[in-house]
Amino acid sequence: MKKIMKMIMKIIMKIVIVSTGLTLFFSLMAGMYYKSAPRHIKIAILDEDHTAFSRSLIHAISATDYFKIVGSSRDYLRLKKTIDDDDADIGLTIPHGAWKDVLNKRNVKILTIVNGSKNPTVPKTGLMMIGKIIMTFNSQLAMHLRVEDLGDVPNSRHMKKPPLMLTHRSFYNPSLSMESSMLPAFMGLAMQIVSMLIILFMIKDNLSKMKLKIPDLKFARQLPAWDLAIIVIVSWFIVGTSISIAFFTTMHLFGVAFTPHVMHNTVIVIFTFVLSMESIIFFLAMNINHMGAHAALITLIVIPVFMYSGYLIPLEQMADLPRTIGGLFPLRYYLNALYPVFNHHKELSFVAPYLHKLWKFSLSFFGLSTLFLIWGHVERNCLKKKMKEDSELNVITSN
Repeated sequence: MKKIMKMIMKIIMKIVIVSTGLTLFFSLMAGMYYKSAPRHIKIAILDEDHTAFSRSLIHAISATDYFKIVGSSRDYLRLKKTIDDDDADIGLTIPHGAWKDVLNKRNVKILTIVNGSKNPTVPKTGLMMIGKIIMTFNSQLAMHLRVEDLGDVPNSRHMKKPPLMLTHRSFYNPSLSMESSMLPAFMGLAMQIVSMLIILFMIKDNLSKMKLKIPDLKFARQLPAWDLAIIVIVSWFIVGTSISIAFFTTMHLFGVAFTPHVMHNTVIVIFTFVLSMESIIFFLAMNINHMGAHAALITLIVIPVFMYSGYLIPLEQMADLPRTIGGLFPLRYYLNALYPVFNHHKELSFVAPYLHKLWKFSLSFFGLSTLFLIWGHVERNCLKKKMKEDSELNVITSN
């Protein structure tokens, strides 16, 4: 009983450590989807014109959530000091006589000042949005709109709305687009690597212990079948549980909504993929005893499979060879199953063809492993027989 409890505690500790590490990894990858365009950029404005035109421009700037007006300066030196004191990210000056110059068809130079000590995305986004606002003003001035209507300022007497309006929508969360395949693909990459490492280390540990009894053992296939089965079951549970915890923790941190039903279906997809990937890794680990070869396998198998899974380049645009290579491994079918289930809340029956593919991988490679286990059993018996004969020979010789 004490031995069982110790094993359970080891499994729990491994799950906690692996899921924590993977949560950090997934959070980093998810950050790639968190919309990087900053909001509420602090802007200070120096209005020297004080006309309906400048008020319309200021209103247009305040009407977008990209900017937050933090103050109005009385002169350029005060505006510059506001930026120097880090109280504003961008400064904007509307020169004296701007509206008069526009009416007289003279160029007006509106100066923007950026805080160069900020993250480059802040001034870059601010300048881009100010440029769009100015572009809108230019097009509206060309149409001879009333100055009060510039910048799409609401006007109850003269409502001016475009006949077509373009709006943006991100699936399930306004700040995180899960339509992109990068995060699930990186999750699949992590599953492959973690599964491979856990199985390799557990097999190496068991092989080292068994060598104390039978020193001539060389391959994992020569270990008892039950010991290897325990390795697969424990590794499957640790990796599947850790990945699930890390994945849903990351989604929660980024505010992505999911229901218990979606979670249940997603976990089934994750565990099915982990099992299919472990069947391949287990088969290879049984018959390769060199750690350098294992490192080469991680590079030669994991990275190409990741690249050819269809997460970056659509399958239709791939050449025949990469498309064929990607189809020889489970990751592509895992992604095809995960997107509908998690992103679009589809039932498992909708992705059944992809889940069947994953089960075929598992059955095929575990079937091959069974044949090699039989071979390893014969080898182990031969080694035991040889050890017994050598031991008897040594006894006779010593006598």
